[in-house]
This record gives sequence, C-alpha cells and structure tokens, in this order.
Amino acid sequence: MIHSSRQARPTSTLRRTASATPSFNTDAATFSKQFAFQHLLDSPLPSPALPSILPRHGKKPTPRLLKKAFRVCVRLSTWLLGATTLYCLIRAIRSPSESSTSLTYLSLNVDQYNIGGRESVLQDAAPILLADPSKEPKWTVAIPRHASFPLKPSEYANICAQSERLAKQLSPGHTHFHAGSRESQVATNFVDVQEAHDQGLLTSPSVAEAYLDRVHDESRAGARGEKETRLQDKSLAPEVCEKSLTFLMESADAGMGKTLLGLWMAYGLARDEERAFFVDDSNWAYGKYVSFFKPPPVPPCRLPPATQRLPCPHQTRHLVVSTSTFQWVFGDLIEHRSQDRDSHKAAIRKHRAFSLARAGHDALFHLATSDADYLSNRLAEFTSTTYAQDGLTIGLHLRRGDRHPWEPQYSDSYIPPATYLAAAQSLLMHHFNPENTTLTHSAATGIAASTFLLASDDPEIYTSPDFSSAQLYVNVQRAQSQILLASKATLDAALPEPAPTPTTDPAFIKFVEPNTGWEGGFFASIFWGLGNAAEGLRFARGERSERATTPPNEETLRLREYVGRAYLLELKVAGAASGGVVCGVSSFGCRILGVMRGWSDVAEENGRWKNVDRGYTGWAGLVEED
Repeated sequence: MIHSSRQARPTSTLRRTASATPSFNTDAATFSKQFAFQHLLDSPLPSPALPSILPRHGKKPTPRLLKKAFRVCVRLSTWLLGATTLYCLIRAIRSPSESSTSLTYLSLNVDQYNIGGRESVLQDAAPILLADPSKEPKWTVAIPRHASFPLKPSEYANICAQSERLAKQLSPGHTHFHAGSRESQVATNFVDVQEAHDQGLLTSPSVAEAYLDRVHDESRAGARGEKETRLQDKSLAPEVCEKSLTFLMESADAGMGKTLLGLWMAYGLARDEERAFFVDDSNWAYGKYVSFFKPPPVPPCRLPPATQRLPCPHQTRHLVVSTSTFQWVFGDLIEHRSQDRDSHKAAIRKHRAFSLARAGHDALFHLATSDADYLSNRLAEFTSTTYAQDGLTIGLHLRRGDRHPWEPQYSDSYIPPATYLAAAQSLLMHHFNPENTTLTHSAATGIAASTFLLASDDPEIYTSPDFSSAQLYVNVQRAQSQILLASKATLDAALPEPAPTPTTDPAFIKFVEPNTGWEGGFFASIFWGLGNAAEGLRFARGERSERATTPPNEETLRLREYVGRAYLLELKVAGAASGGVVCGVSSFGCRILGVMRGWSDVAEENGRWKNVDRGYTGWAGLVEED
C-alpha cells in the first residue's frame, strides 16, 4: 500500500493529494486538534533549489531601483554606440579623403601628428600628417583659425622644431633642414596649406568662414590703430600674393640691432625669391615701425589668411620670419664662432649673407622725417668744417652695457679706449701718410682738421679723459646730439632740489626715488624697466613673460622710442664718416656699420671698417653664440 500510493502521487508536488487526506470532524475540539496536526502534514518540505529567505554572509540584497537603473544605462550605451558607428560609416562613405591614414611603418612618435587632416580638432599650431588616399605620407603646418596673428616667437620656434623632427622621420636620411644651404632645401613630403585644401587633404573652410577670418584679422589690426598690421598691405588689393614673406619685429632681445640686421636679410631673401615683403610691428617692444623709418615699399597684392602664413619649411608660399626662427630661415648663412671661417665655402656664405643685408639696408634704412632732417643738417656741418679743411671724419662705436667682447681677455669687461684710438689713428695715417714717411704740411693740416665721431651707449664715454681733444690733437665730438642718454649725475644736476615736506615729526624724511641713468651702457633690465620699474625687476629675476598680457603704456613707449632713435642716429652719422669706422664686431651695431660701409671696406685688408675685437676675424652677420 505504501508502495502503491507513492507511485500514484505526482512527482512535481510535495503536498499530499486530496484523496489521501482524512476527513475532519465537525466537532470544534476535534477539529482544532486535527487541523493543527494536519497543517504540519500538508506543509511542503524544504527545497534546496530555492534561495534562502535571509541574506547570505550578511550582505544586503540589491535594491530593485538600482537594478533598473543599471539596465537603463546599458541600453542607452548600446544605442549611443550604434548611432556613433552609423555616423562614422556615413561620414567615411561621403568623405573618404578625410579619414586618417594608417602609417604603420613609422615610429610611434609620428602618431602624435596624425589627426587625419582635420584642422578643427587642433588647439595649438603644429605640424600634422595629412590623410592622403595614395597612402604616401605627407604633412603640413596647421594653424587654428581662432589663433591670433602673430603667434609668440617661442611658438614659431616650436613649430619649426617639431616640423624638422617630423620631416626626418618621414624621409630618413634626408635632413631637409640642415644639409647644405637651407634656402635651397625642399621638404619632399611637405604640402602647402592652400594646396592641401585644393587636393582635399585638409578640410576647407567655407566661403563665409574665410570672410569672417579676414574681418577678424582686420578688426585685430584696427584695434592697434592700423588697417592692417603689415604696414604695406593694401586691404583693397584684388589679388592675394602668390608668395610672400612677413617679418615680425617682435623679439625677446631688448636691443634693436639683431632685429634690424635680420630685417634687412629677410628683405634681401624676399627679393631674391620674388616674394612680396611685409613688416609686422604689432608686438614690437619699441612701438611702431614708422616712428623710426619711412614705410617700406608697398606690394601690389594682399596677404592670405593667417592660417596660410607659416614659419617653416622654407619652401612654403607665405613665410613668416621671426628672430626665433632665423636658424630655419637662413640656415648655414648663420655662422658659429668656432667654425672654420677661412674656407672658400665659408667666404661664399659670408658674402651671401652680406649681400642680403645690404639689399635690405638700401631699401629700408631711411629714417623718419624728423630724424632724417637732423641727419642731413649734421652731415652738412662736416662738409663746411672738417671737409673744407681737407680733414676726415672717423666713427668710433663703443658698445658697453651687457654686450661683452668675444676676445677672451676682455670677455668679462670691455676693450680699452686706447685700442679704438690706435685703430682710428691708423686709418688717419693710412690716408694722409700711406708710405709712412715724414708728414708733409698738408698732411699735418688734414690730420689736425679731422674729427673723431663718438657713438656709445655709455654716456660716461663722452667725458672720459681718453677721448679729450687736447690730448689727441684731433677734434672729438658726439656723433649726434639730437637725443642723449643721460647718466645719473646729469639727471640729478638737471632736476631741481625737491621742496621740503612740512611735517610735525622732525625725524620724518620723505622717500624720493633716486634717478636711474645709463652709466655703464645699455642693459636689458634698464630697458624693460623704462616707465615700469616692476617689469625691469621681473626681467632681472628671470620672471618676465615672453609677451606681456597688457601692452606697454604711452610713457614706456615714448622712452623706448627715444632710446631707439638715438641708437639709429648714431649709426647713421658714424657710418657716413668719410675716413671709416672703428668698432667691435661682437656688437650688432658694429656689424650694421659694416653693412653701411659696403663689402669692399669689410673684405679688404686695408678697408675702412676696422674690427678691434680679436675674438673674431672680419665681418660677422648673424652668429650663433656659444
């Protein structure tokens, strides 16, 4: 019975069937007992397949709300992933040329430049790899349209350094930036910006965007008081220049000499390469270009958008030249003090650099009207005095301050005045007594009528006993007296004594800031502190930023303008001296004087340009310092 009843029970239930359940009595007491016992018989047995009612290991069960939120996030992520994939597929089908190129054979360093030719993802100007359907690696330099022009000099230098590395990796064994004269080198993998747009390798801006770019450029220039930052740019010119070179006057150097020499060489380079030449003075520390010079020649065309003006490579159509990019622009025309300067190739390169500078000098070194009038009158004085008595004028340029000679024994000091005077007297004797015989009366008269023209950044040079006319038996004069750099003693003597301040405290003394003069010469910290002493202190501490967030005030620009004009007038007068000029080639002023004198005076042994710095032989252009 037991066996047969177990077989008749269904296997899917643990409860007893109704037929096996005994009947209940209707009596209440009996029913109560039977129900209590029967309830225990009818309850299911514990099932090992069901989870425990209590949480295991003390963990709380996951709330149903969190589970629901998790499921929603998974579904949303799946939908977004599908939509993104579909969008990329449609974009790749419509614009296959914009998809990035796989350059698996290049080193991983190249991958940082691969943005697939999409300028819109750029935040900073940089060289980029182009998406070329032919799979041939090509590159260009992309400048974001939102970037202001010009960039900082350090940014241009970084662009060229990165471009050089990228070009070397794309063409191993071809050093396009360093082999031979860098002017003649061609980066075979480089594509100019406009050509990249035309070939579909770069996303081209729309016509409306290009118009807004031009309006934005003009509005920035208008905020600086000019229609265009490039002084000669014809904003109404119908044609964009086929090729151009824009020289940036902005420089980290406080001095003007390096910028001026680089300006002239850049002009000569633009002339030789048939590029339209432009000058940008928007961030020049000295102010406006026209405050010192007459405006440069006006090209018959206008500049392209700022995104097409690149600092390198040299073959780019629209080249931007800054003092920070000289090494990439002029290449081996930049000398090094330790290299062999006596070789035939070195002589050719030096003559090439001089020719470029001379072309720029002839075209651009024309002073503004007020200083040009003074210069004309000053030179006329010599005609009526010195030259009328058969005398000569000889310029002596003595640079002091923070520019020290290259000659080792004077590298921490300055060349003595006696060295300059000896060279000047040799020029006189070579003119009046070339055979080194007994002086004739006419020769003695000519020497006595001659004049030494002093040009120096140190005002104490002019009062030095070494340059006393009585001691030298020749006239000694300042090259120019239009603008003078005063010493502290001169300033103190010129200013009246401050009136005593009434005070009830006899021990109180009002502090008066002392005068600061130019004794000792031109120092960068003094220049940057003109009209803003805090800026000079920041420079002295090495904390001065490359480009100030606020432009210099009017007083600062006025003082800097005086310094620059005095420097240029001295060079003009000393360089025009009939008998020659004596200087130290370590200073840029001396190199500029050599350009003014001409190649024959510089190259010939008995030329009328005399270098007294024995740390370097002959004329120097742009020289890489040790």
